[in-house]
Amino acid sequence: MDAHSREYAGAVAGMQDTYGRELPAIGDFVSGCTAGKRWSGHVEWIENDERIVVNVGGGWLAVSPRDITH
Repeated sequence: MDAHSREYAGAVAGMQDTYGRELPAIGDFVSGCTAGKRWSGHVEWIENDERIVVNVGGGWLAVSPRDITH
């Protein structure tokens, strides 16, 4: 495991401690609701402990981990 992989793993572990549940991994299919709008797509990257970027088919959507329902 290189330094970047260890840093990523540490960030994910910290997010799990903060939110109390396992967060999706890059490439996972997720769905949710943000500001009353439903969406679904694949996780492209995790920016920080408050924003996950999802490819929603033709665009990227930055969402809070709390907005993910599946």
